[in-house]
Amino acid sequence: MNENGMRQDDEVPLFVLLKKLRAGWLYVLGGSVLGLVGAYLAIVILPPTFEAVAIIQVGQVGQVGEPGQVVQLGQAGRVTSLPVEPPTQAIERMRTATFQWALAQSLGDQAWLDALSRSSTATTKYISLQLVKASVVPGAAPLIELKTRSDNPHSAKKIAEAAVLELAKRQGEIAKPKIEKMRIDLSIAKEKLASADKEVEKLNMLLANVGVKDDRFTQLSLITSLRVQKETDAFSHRQTIIAYETALLPPATQPARTIEAVFVGEEPVSPKKPAFLAIGLIGGVLAGMVSAFFFNARRLGKREGA
Repeated sequence: MNENGMRQDDEVPLFVLLKKLRAGWLYVLGGSVLGLVGAYLAIVILPPTFEAVAIIQVGQVGQVGEPGQVVQLGQAGRVTSLPVEPPTQAIERMRTATFQWALAQSLGDQAWLDALSRSSTATTKYISLQLVKASVVPGAAPLIELKTRSDNPHSAKKIAEAAVLELAKRQGEIAKPKIEKMRIDLSIAKEKLASADKEVEKLNMLLANVGVKDDRFTQLSLITSLRVQKETDAFSHRQTIIAYETALLPPATQPARTIEAVFVGEEPVSPKKPAFLAIGLIGGVLAGMVSAFFFNARRLGKREGA
């Protein structure tokens, strides 16, 4: 057999294939229509799932002085802010069944509670979490991206907001000892300031009564020196008070929060209409092609049998 003959033999199956497809175009068309109808029915029947997105900053605790530095009362230091816990630890906390059980209870979501009772995998059904790089502020801790899902937009948003509140509550308990310690130090600094101010007042009264006679010059110098020392102490205590008050207030100390309002899309994330329709169309076309070949082969078989 020559080369041209071999090419013709190779081309025959393709020709036959196209011929069969043309003959069975009704099957392909019918399969396409049925596929689209099936996809549409799936979109209508399947419950919609809406998704809310929240970007969370973990709770912060103010600190006077550098991390690890022991600040002496009366010695003001630089106010810094530290996360209550690392964001990765906060994510693992929110993924636990214990956290989500408390969250579901606060929402009164019995379906969620039942799901958690049946299986621990239910913790991934309603919420998902991941770290987000905080590239805007150099050295800042990563943020947390929280996604919550429900059958309506309002419920999805409500779950996200409740999750942030529950995280803030739990981190508040973690930060409580540090905050109480700063409040005690602030109270002590205020007491020391009051004592220093009283000493300064007394020394001022003494200076007013002491003359400038030679025999009292030494006493005058001593009182003046003491007054300067007490005024320096009072100034130092005031700086310490300012530092602790700043450390106890936002933004140095604040609970876990969203950096922007929770966002909820107007369209459901599932079922995805374009994807379902595309799958239905492709599946219908393939089913139509298979049906066309099957019935064509069956018809040829009957002819040969006759």
